[in-house]
Amino acid sequence: MKPFIIASIALYVLSAAAVLIHHASGSKRAGSASKWLLIAGLLAHSGGLIQRIVSTGHAPMASMYETLVFFSWTTVLVSAVVIFRYDERETEVITLPVAVLALVFALANEQPGGPLTLVLRTIWFETHVISSFAGYALFTLAFSGAVIFLWKKWRGLEAEDIRKFQEIAAKSILWGFFFFSASMFAGAVWAYLAWGNYWLWEPKVIWSFIVWFYYAGAMHAWYVREWRGVGLSIATVLGFFVVLFTYLGVSLLMKSSHSF
Repeated sequence: MKPFIIASIALYVLSAAAVLIHHASGSKRAGSASKWLLIAGLLAHSGGLIQRIVSTGHAPMASMYETLVFFSWTTVLVSAVVIFRYDERETEVITLPVAVLALVFALANEQPGGPLTLVLRTIWFETHVISSFAGYALFTLAFSGAVIFLWKKWRGLEAEDIRKFQEIAAKSILWGFFFFSASMFAGAVWAYLAWGNYWLWEPKVIWSFIVWFYYAGAMHAWYVREWRGVGLSIATVLGFFVVLFTYLGVSLLMKSSHSF
């Protein structure tokens, strides 16, 4: 798996460099090259995940190493959807570095794969983790859209030039909230099957609820005129750090059933 991950890091870095050249010079060749470098990186990344699945016999989500690689993959995937569906070339300036940092951190915490423990051998575990990281990836995209909106707002650009980033952030929060809600439902069923309770009073579960509640508020704030724009964008940026703490901080600093 490691050679695939190293290759994907190199390709993502080249893609990020090419898109920066595209923005700086307006070069269409650089813009096109960045797209295909990203796709090549995503293919290499996918190859690493497939190799892990084959070697362990389960979805790559049972350790911090595996979840970091999977989080990075989902983040690049949603970035690719935005690039090819909407031809938007700025949000990747943030999402790609986040994905690369996740892979670098993963390599620093590399662990050998193995069979799942008995408590994880259920479709509810895989559903819980897949939908959770789909939500995390979309919240990362929302973070990117919000940061770019704030940057352009600070530079005094016209509303027409920055409205799309506000909409990207809002739609990403909407879909991220949907997937994260599905994750919490699947997690509750998994918890009942594993421990006999739908809810556990432990740090990871509590902080997951905080993330869900936070983005529920952010999603509803979109419909409040006074919150649209700078207020909601700042809340979205802060929300990303709540997500990071829930994912990494709780796992590293607190003991829970989710600790790696």
